[in-house]
Amino acid sequence: MIKYKVFLSVAETGNFTKTAEEFGYTQSAVSQIIKSLESEWNIVLFGRTSHGIYPTSDCKSIIPYVKKLCDDYDRIIDKSMAIHNLDGATIRIGAFASVSANFLPIAIKKFKEIYPTVQFKLLQSDYETIKSWINEGRVDFGFLTVDVADNLAVMPFMQDEMVMILPENHPGVKKRKIGLKDFKDEPFIFLDQGKKSEPMEYFLKAGIEPKKEYRVYDDYTIMNMVEQGLGVSILPKLVLYRHHQNIQIRSLTPPIYRNMCVAYRNDDAVSVAAKSFMEFIVKNAGSGEFSL
Repeated sequence: MIKYKVFLSVAETGNFTKTAEEFGYTQSAVSQIIKSLESEWNIVLFGRTSHGIYPTSDCKSIIPYVKKLCDDYDRIIDKSMAIHNLDGATIRIGAFASVSANFLPIAIKKFKEIYPTVQFKLLQSDYETIKSWINEGRVDFGFLTVDVADNLAVMPFMQDEMVMILPENHPGVKKRKIGLKDFKDEPFIFLDQGKKSEPMEYFLKAGIEPKKEYRVYDDYTIMNMVEQGLGVSILPKLVLYRHHQNIQIRSLTPPIYRNMCVAYRNDDAVSVAAKSFMEFIVKNAGSGEFSL
C-alpha cells in the first residue's frame, strides 16, 4: 500500500522532496514510484512546469479511489488488531456438566480480566453431542476426554480422578482401600454420557459385571440418589467440589483418571479468540490457577 500513500502525498503537496522527507525515501525513489504507477495505469499523473508539478485531470479523477483504497486498508489493519485484542469477540463452547459447573466459570472470569469485552456462549451436553457440535461448527471448541475425541484436534490440559461416592452409612466407608470388585453386587447408578459410559468401561476392563440399577443424565441427581441410599456411583472428582449432599467420597485402588482436553476441528477454522482461550486454559489449568 505504500506506493499509493506516496502517490497521495505527492498529489497533496505537489512536491517530491516533501514526500521523500515524509516517508524517509530519496527524491529519486519517490520519482520512481510515480513512474511505476503511471506505467501500471497507463496514464500521466503529474504535469511539470518551471514552478513544480501539478496533478493532471486524469490524476484528479483517480485520487478519490486511491484515498478510499488506503482508508479501507487502514480499517483492515485496525480490525485485525482488534481481532488479536479480542475486542467484542464471541467464543462458543460445548461442555459437559462437571466442567461447566465448576472449572469453566473460573477460567472465564480470569480470561475476562484480561479481555473484558469477550463474550461467551456455553452449550452443555454429553460427549457425543459435543463432538457433533464441533464437527458442525456450532461451537468453536468443546471439552471432551482424549479417548473420545476421535478425528478432532486436541489440547490435553487436565487429569481428573474418578472417585466412588457412597451413602454415609455404607460399609465401604470404613475400608482404607476399595476397588471396583467391592461393588459388583451393589445397585449402581450410571451417569449417562451418550454412547460412552466411563464407569462401565472401568468395570468391563476389570472383568466385572455391575448391577446396573439406574441410568441418570445429571451428576447432581446421582449425588442426591446416593445420599438417599439408592445405590453407589462413580463420578469425576471435579464435579464434587462444593457439593452439599451427605455422601462419602473414596478414591479407588488402583486409581482411575479421565484425561480431559479441549477439542476442535483441525481445519484452521478456529477464531483467534477461541484459540487464545484454549491456550489460556491449557497454560493455566496445570498450575492450579483454576482451583476451586
